[in-house]
Amino acid sequence: MIKKELTKSEAKEKALRLLAFRAHSEKELSEKLKMAGAKTEDISSVMEFVKEYGFVNDTEYSVHLAKDLQNIKKYGKRRIVAELKKRGISTENIDAAITELSDEEEDALYPLIERKLGGNFEKKNIDKAIRYFIYRGYDFDDIKACVEKIRQEAE
Repeated sequence: MIKKELTKSEAKEKALRLLAFRAHSEKELSEKLKMAGAKTEDISSVMEFVKEYGFVNDTEYSVHLAKDLQNIKKYGKRRIVAELKKRGISTENIDAAITELSDEEEDALYPLIERKLGGNFEKKNIDKAIRYFIYRGYDFDDIKACVEKIRQEAE
């Protein structure tokens, strides 16, 4: 399917419509405009406009997204960094977002592991929980420490 080419004003309208639904990073927004059929020079013009008026701010976007991923999705720092990179956030903005996060990752991890294990300390169940939390971006040593702490409290 060949999309028709967007004019500059149509590209601007499209960008504003997309931003009305949710925040986007610069990379996300420019890719969506490109897929919609906007010309490269129009995309750069629209991006300047939305940045000038504060509709797109990668620094704020990365901090809010990192906090949401930690508090809502319960991701660890590694997974958060990967998600931010995937959305085209610069390394400086990723570092700033990570420093804004709470450092008590192990405290947040403890109740999650406790719930996941559900009192079942068979090796198979522990290994499954470890894989699950590694995928979620937590550090192996933190996971192992929490599992041992829960196991000791259960005995």
